[in-house]
Amino acid sequence: MKAPSPLGLQALRLLALTETRSSCTLTNRRTYASQPSQKDPKPTQKQPPPPAPFNKPVPTDLPGYKLRAQPDDSDEFQPTPLSRPIGMPYPPVPGDNMGLDLRSLRQRRDDFVNYEKHLQKRSRMTKQISKPYFRDWSNLRFHKGKQFVAPPRLFRAEHALFFPNFFGKTLRKDAARVDSKDGYRGYGRNSCEATRGKVSVVSIVSSQWAVNQTATFVSPKQNAALHQVLADAKDCAQVVEINREENWLKWWILQLFKGNLRRTRSLEEQGRYFMVYRGVSDVMKEAIGLLNDVTGYVYLVDEENRIRWAGSANAEPEEKESLVSCLSKLIHEARMPKSEKPQPSLEDAVDDVTGRESKAATA
Repeated sequence: MKAPSPLGLQALRLLALTETRSSCTLTNRRTYASQPSQKDPKPTQKQPPPPAPFNKPVPTDLPGYKLRAQPDDSDEFQPTPLSRPIGMPYPPVPGDNMGLDLRSLRQRRDDFVNYEKHLQKRSRMTKQISKPYFRDWSNLRFHKGKQFVAPPRLFRAEHALFFPNFFGKTLRKDAARVDSKDGYRGYGRNSCEATRGKVSVVSIVSSQWAVNQTATFVSPKQNAALHQVLADAKDCAQVVEINREENWLKWWILQLFKGNLRRTRSLEEQGRYFMVYRGVSDVMKEAIGLLNDVTGYVYLVDEENRIRWAGSANAEPEEKESLVSCLSKLIHEARMPKSEKPQPSLEDAVDDVTGRESKAATA
């Protein structure tokens, strides 16, 4: 047998290599849709587990968020009576809360380059931006914005806190100019001077909705018994109205229509109607329970500017009776000489907690 020629050897070599490559390709070929066989080599690296589903965090620290998340017919939030006195820990002083920047140019320059002051200002601006614009209006659907129920009895005088000073202009046309740099062209007045020495029924409003709510407490049509008590005690009882408006556009609209407010009030009542534009801080609001800017609030303030009773939103029948009875007690205390006023005792404190009438009150 003859040996193959060189050309034949090359042809046989090509055929052998072609068959080997085709067999290897067919045995190792697999589509991604099919399951891997046991003969397939195991991966050298372990596959990471699938990522967990992303849950959006709920901003539970946002004020009023839970109220807005509830349905309209939710009964989870129920306003409760005030269990402790509300107010500021120190008595008001004329000139407080004017809301003016009295710093000199040097002080303003030092504060401008102070990094810590910038951080404080940034935190205040962050709180303002995080507050939704319609939050207060959306919270009105829960009990019409009622935050708390008025207490059935007065706060004890020795534990009562103080009503802050609101600095603003009144409705009086004949008011004299005092200080042209007070922010109201010299017509600014202090509410603490109007309430000192008399028992005052103070109402705070900032919208027409709030005006309608406070009317359920103090209007002659809806609470005639209150005005009967006020008429019998003109020497030591009065009504004070505070209309605060921090929006400059709404403030000028209020100035345009203040003539309508004058026509419905006497000269004395015009002097006790305060229009406040600035100076109401968040600390003041939280201290006196003014938690909703569009809700109306009513306070009973004694002759020493202490808050002895408070109500919010629309008045319930029990709250109207409580307001009248508490006002009568405050008038009785105001007319009593200091030497004859009973000193607080442990027995009176127990009677006040249990709801029984003390001996001094019944005497």
